Amino acid sequence: MKNSVIVVGGGIMGASAALSLARLGRQVTLLDRGEVPNRQAASGDQLRTFRMTYGKDAFYTEMAAKALPLWLDLCTQSSDKFLVQHGFLDLAVQAHGYEEHCLQVLKEHRIPCQVLQKEDIRRHYPMMNSRAFRYGLLHKDGGMIWAMRAVSSILGLAQRRGAKVRTHTQVVSLVKAQGAIKAVKDSAGRIHEAGSFLFAPGAWAPELLKGYRLPIQVTRQHQLYLRPPFNRGRYRQEHFPPFSVASQGFYGLPMHIHGFMKIAESRKGPPGKPGDVDDRETTPQFERKVRSFFKRFVPELAGFTEYEGHVCYYTSTKDGDFIMDRLPDVSNGFVMTGFSGHGFKFAPLLGQAMAQLMVGGKSDLNLHRFRLNRF
Repeated sequence: MKNSVIVVGGGIMGASAALSLARLGRQVTLLDRGEVPNRQAASGDQLRTFRMTYGKDAFYTEMAAKALPLWLDLCTQSSDKFLVQHGFLDLAVQAHGYEEHCLQVLKEHRIPCQVLQKEDIRRHYPMMNSRAFRYGLLHKDGGMIWAMRAVSSILGLAQRRGAKVRTHTQVVSLVKAQGAIKAVKDSAGRIHEAGSFLFAPGAWAPELLKGYRLPIQVTRQHQLYLRPPFNRGRYRQEHFPPFSVASQGFYGLPMHIHGFMKIAESRKGPPGKPGDVDDRETTPQFERKVRSFFKRFVPELAGFTEYEGHVCYYTSTKDGDFIMDRLPDVSNGFVMTGFSGHGFKFAPLLGQAMAQLMVGGKSDLNLHRFRLNRF
């Protein structure tokens, strides 16, 4: 019983932590309210970006650099190349600002990168309006992650280590006694006991852990999947890397499933949670914003006709940093949440750190920035 752990939440964070806990000799049971991967979860999508650029914030760049070899190792172990590295392109519309800081940090950490001038953008990416940009910053270690494949593969590795996965098990309450969690109770009234508990429930964290009043907000993030009207070969992943125009709050991914590519807004959307509305529903206003963005920056995409909307969810803290800590009133309860739309890329590193904290009381990664009591 002492070595048993229940992980609540089977998204990328719960899966990564479950694998690391199993590697450390714990008897792991993972519970998820739906299927795994869960399409409604924050990690329930086809693609996620992998980038090392965070402006002045070198801490996140360092974390991405540490996460990269862990991702590559997971690909090798699972025989599934779900991390694809064709680079990541940050596009600057002004000479000084976010992208300039990104360049400085990449150079300081000796991460290979290349500055693309207007003529370079015109030559390598002729679909882009080079006049709209001052320059581009390309780092080859960046790319994209096949998100749901990654979750499935990591859970598969955890199961090989003895972890058990229980789907369609919605945890609704915690059973506490004498300063510890004794069990969790699911919606069918079943009791699940363990020696320790990790809660990684994503967008359901505020509801499940409402007694802790976690300082996170869940927002609905609009996305469009569209088929390029013509010149589709240009948008294949070998020719068109994931990109970001941070000043406009947009990022995009190359053509992938059924010839569709993804465009999404990185700025926080309106409040919401899974199940409130149709998760595939987006708004005409967002469609118009996307067309306006393309008209300025990638003109030949502005006239797209084949598309569908989708909504994903951000769980954001006020400062944009994560929450990874012990729950304050119990000795054996831990939480990892509030990944603010950019946590996916760090998942193997964060899962490893969480497992180390739970098993040994500290982790190799400095988690001070993610402590709960900072609020």
